[in-house]
Amino acid sequence: MKIRTWINGASMFCCALLVFGCSGPEAKKMKFYTKGKELYDKGDLVKAKLEFKNALQIDPKYADAYYMLGHAELRGGNLKEAYGDFTKAVELNPALKDAQYQLGKIFLGARMTDKAMEKADAILRIDPNYEDALLLKGATLLAEKKNPEALAHLEGLLAKGCRKTDLYLLLAQLHFARNDQRNAEAVLRKGIADNPKAVPIVLALAELCARTSRIVEAAGLLKQAGDLEPNNPAHRVNLAGLQWAAGKEKEAAEVLKGMIAAAPTDEERWLTASGFYLGKGRSDDGERLLKEGFGKNPKSFRLRFALSDLYLNTGKEDQAIAVLKECLTLEGKQSNPGIIQTKNALARIFFARNENDKAAQYVDEVLKESPKNVDARFIKGNLHLRKGEGAKAVAEFRSVVSENPQLIEGHIRLAEAHVMNKELNLAEDTLKGALKAEPKSRDLLLAMARFDVLKKDANGAEQTLQAILKANANDIEARAELGNILLAKKEYRKAEVEFSEIRRRVPALPLGHVKMGELYVAQHNSGKALAEYELAFKANPDSWRVSNDLAFLLADMGKDLDRALSLAQKAQKERPDDFLVGDTLGWVYYRKGDYAKAEELLVKALSKTPAAPVVNYHLGMVLYKVGKNDKAREHFKKALAGNSSFPGRDEAARVLAKI
Repeated sequence: MKIRTWINGASMFCCALLVFGCSGPEAKKMKFYTKGKELYDKGDLVKAKLEFKNALQIDPKYADAYYMLGHAELRGGNLKEAYGDFTKAVELNPALKDAQYQLGKIFLGARMTDKAMEKADAILRIDPNYEDALLLKGATLLAEKKNPEALAHLEGLLAKGCRKTDLYLLLAQLHFARNDQRNAEAVLRKGIADNPKAVPIVLALAELCARTSRIVEAAGLLKQAGDLEPNNPAHRVNLAGLQWAAGKEKEAAEVLKGMIAAAPTDEERWLTASGFYLGKGRSDDGERLLKEGFGKNPKSFRLRFALSDLYLNTGKEDQAIAVLKECLTLEGKQSNPGIIQTKNALARIFFARNENDKAAQYVDEVLKESPKNVDARFIKGNLHLRKGEGAKAVAEFRSVVSENPQLIEGHIRLAEAHVMNKELNLAEDTLKGALKAEPKSRDLLLAMARFDVLKKDANGAEQTLQAILKANANDIEARAELGNILLAKKEYRKAEVEFSEIRRRVPALPLGHVKMGELYVAQHNSGKALAEYELAFKANPDSWRVSNDLAFLLADMGKDLDRALSLAQKAQKERPDDFLVGDTLGWVYYRKGDYAKAEELLVKALSKTPAAPVVNYHLGMVLYKVGKNDKAREHFKKALAGNSSFPGRDEAARVLAKI
């Protein structure tokens, strides 16, 4: 009896050990790892990575978890993170052959062929028959242009029975490098015979056929690829592109139609087909497809966002707004991500149209539901900048860069907010800190150049802009900024060279003529300036900005004021709330002697940008003309407070001295 009791007690004790053992660190680690692999297989990379990291919290030396984490990062396109994870995995367990192989591929992709070969050799020391390592070695020899060695190595693998897809692709690439198209084609055909379902080989042969004008055969191969991977619409799009290039537009349209019909509720297919037509300059067909897509996907935000973007890119802002407002009816829950995205899109459009109250309304609605929403905070920060509210702008952009440190534009705007707040040291620190993380960022370099101008370091700004242009001579914005600096330094000949270069590189763009016009205005050559603005208007008569600038110059010259009024009114129709347009229209009315109308328009324009020197000058002139000298004096002082140059500065100083 005692023995039996002891045995029962021992059994219970063992069970307890098993229970506690199963909930110990090793079991928990394996549970996280297994769950991570399941999520990885399902394509849920974010959650998979979290599970692998949980496993590593328990066991920081768990090589397999680093290995799978590397694969998750690689699949997500995060090459730097994948490299770090695979490196850690092989440090902990050099026998992880695939981790070594993945590192070799990363090195090869970065053209570090010596490192790639080291990895191939390291694997082959562990397993001389490991095919992936043998293929990596062949690819590395090919990258090093050691063609005879590569050919012998790869053909040796084929002779030993290797039938992997990459082997045929590498051999074909090698034959192409030797201008041996016949053998390249033979290798690809053998590859398809040995691997009938290998889509990459089928696509490579299709490309070869298309390159040699065998369009029918190329089309058949692309159709074969589509049949092998029916869920990949890219093959149908490639087929449509091939037929379109051959002048068979109807056949191309039928292919796209079939691609959509295979899965009409797949938004991606409608977007892909629409994008195909947009890429061919057929915006009407792109628009038609998106609208048809609504019929099969009535609650689709994505299709409506695409249509809104199409309208914005074709100058149909009102239609874009209408589509977005339709999105707001798709979901009653205001915290829905689609509704949040819609409101941010509307806020951006209204901000661009200088309809600040409407933009602010949508932003505030977003922030009520999602207080840390980066897009909304960014727009709100820009609204504060526009209103001259530096401290509030700083708070918003700090929130933006805190939530998204990679957003370069957030750092730039934060620096601008510090400048507005007269915190120049903080502005400089912000830009330098961002540049330390992204030293080659063109946008940050451009912002730094502008900041140097503000610090009156024209030489530093010039050097930075020259560096940008050295990297990309077609950077028109940087060239215009360089011209502006030279213009401010009164180096008119050098500025003319830069502005002329803009005209030469992009003759269809009015910017070159506009900048040349500004150059001639600075040289007090109104006749030549007017000629340049007329050319700009001729190049783009639909541009509200060009119409506005031409109207302003005509008004400034007191010339053809009726035409100036017509141009300014045209600009106002496009941008009813833009302070620049309101200022121009007010100035035209001033020149025409309608001081009441001029005052009304200029007061409204100044309410949007109270510190603008030129608007203060214009309003000062109107008030001076109607005898309101005290108020006129205030505005002249504001206009002259800074060192900025503007047309009429001398007159503002002269009239201020008189009153």
